[in-house]
Amino acid sequence: MKSKLTVAAMFLAMTASAFAAQTTVTGVLTDDMCTKKHMGMGKSNADCVHECVKHGAKYAVVSGAKTYVLAGDQAKLNDLAGKKVKVIGDVKGNTLTVASIEAAQ
Repeated sequence: MKSKLTVAAMFLAMTASAFAAQTTVTGVLTDDMCTKKHMGMGKSNADCVHECVKHGAKYAVVSGAKTYVLAGDQAKLNDLAGKKVKVIGDVKGNTLTVASIEAAQ
């Protein structure tokens, strides 16, 4: 009987997490190495982000004092580098798995 209750509790916990609300974050699409302060002298923010990602940095979004590393479609993230974006997705720790991303006003 105890094992059936344990299995039922685990099932409920997994089901609840599967239906967890997604988070919406609005901020600037950057990289996790430079974040707010780009080091590419003479380059645009977008060019700096592209260069950093090419050398191993990960795309990130900075919203206020919080930085989220982004997991998702790299081509779409590449197109929006350096721009203000609205990202919807699931957050685990400091990683935001992108469900949708678009340019923000």
